[in-house]
Amino acid sequence: MYSFHYKKNSQTSPRSIEVPVFFHFLRLLLPSLLLAFGLFASAEAANTSVKTLAVGKSYTISGYAEVTVSKTTVAKGKEKSDGSYKITALKKGRATLRLYNEDGNLAEKVYLLVTNANSFQYDTTAVSLMAGETTTVAATVQTGCTVKYTSSNKSVARVSSAGKIRAIKSGTTTITAKVYYKDTLVKKLKKKVTVTTDVASSTLKTLLSTALEPVGSTMYIWGGGWNEADTGAGTEAVSVGVSAQWKTFFEQQTSSYDYRTTRYQIANGLDCSGYIGWCIYNILNTTDGNEGYVMKASQMAGNFAARGWGTYRSASSVTDYRAGDIMSSSGHVWMVVGQCEDGSVVLLHSSPPGVRMCGTPTASGSTSSQAIQLATTYMKTWYPEWYSKYPSCSVGTSYLTGYAQMRWDTSGNSIMTDPDGYLDMSAAEILADLFSSN
Repeated sequence: MYSFHYKKNSQTSPRSIEVPVFFHFLRLLLPSLLLAFGLFASAEAANTSVKTLAVGKSYTISGYAEVTVSKTTVAKGKEKSDGSYKITALKKGRATLRLYNEDGNLAEKVYLLVTNANSFQYDTTAVSLMAGETTTVAATVQTGCTVKYTSSNKSVARVSSAGKIRAIKSGTTTITAKVYYKDTLVKKLKKKVTVTTDVASSTLKTLLSTALEPVGSTMYIWGGGWNEADTGAGTEAVSVGVSAQWKTFFEQQTSSYDYRTTRYQIANGLDCSGYIGWCIYNILNTTDGNEGYVMKASQMAGNFAARGWGTYRSASSVTDYRAGDIMSSSGHVWMVVGQCEDGSVVLLHSSPPGVRMCGTPTASGSTSSQAIQLATTYMKTWYPEWYSKYPSCSVGTSYLTGYAQMRWDTSGNSIMTDPDGYLDMSAAEILADLFSSN
């Protein structure tokens, strides 16, 4: 209970109440009492703002009856002779300033961030990337703050919530790191990104030529091309060139090779997604150890299309096959070399016993297809050591019905081009051109 102190007034008979100390105390206590009873919640939540102040700096707040500082080790407040308050930043940290009106109501709440030279760091140096490349530039911000990244032109480059920039096609964009504290924007940090396309290496011919490099000398290894954790690309799949270990392991095998006995010997060969991931890495990179492209087979066509590399079609929407098409299903992924006049398809993939060229039957199921004949001829002629051990060069009709498709954008607006005209060639014409260069 609060006590009232009375003082007699000799001039009048009624007694007057003299409570200056009580009202000062009540003015300070009133916001808390009202908040406790739910009467002041809206005022407490309203009129919030964020103020940043460097250590050692100060600023003045005017027009309020009282200003309180929640953490006096971070900042201090001093009332000046004119009734304003001087707020001085003492050390890096956070404090809350509460600004009260004459009636004791909380008029405004200011979240004060006291900063130093290391509070907000973001490398804003302009960067150039090849289409398809990635780089991660993450902002470091003061405790309690969050960062949201945006790209001014998502068709040129995109940026993830972690600051990973993915180049998509030639052009320029600005990556902005927006720093927030309690959903209030504190600072914007900007970085210019220029994306270029390497026309010499990112062509359908180069893609298929690269995909041929491990053919006939690389065994199928369950998990080959993945990392030890089985979560993404391993060392071999983010390395430029063919691993010498793949051929060494192949030469040690006989015609009775059984991939079930070599599971997870990941350095000895490639599985289907390890192979496609290696192919993509080798046309987009000139050095080892960058971001890889190995993932579940079912994800590859959709993932690559989502990067802006081409057009995605579900399995039921696929009507034809063209050079470089990436074909995905829940259990396998492969690359199209080309389609034959009878509708059969020549393809490259890693499937037991290993990385090889195969042909599909015709849509009606004929195994005398032009694609199977072509694949057999080229494997027998160009890869005789492999063919003597593993002469099968055919796959089933499911390859023509059960796979989603990603077809490359070769317009020059993305990472792939087709100066050799492979998209308009048959499988026979493409193979003749590829092997005439060898």
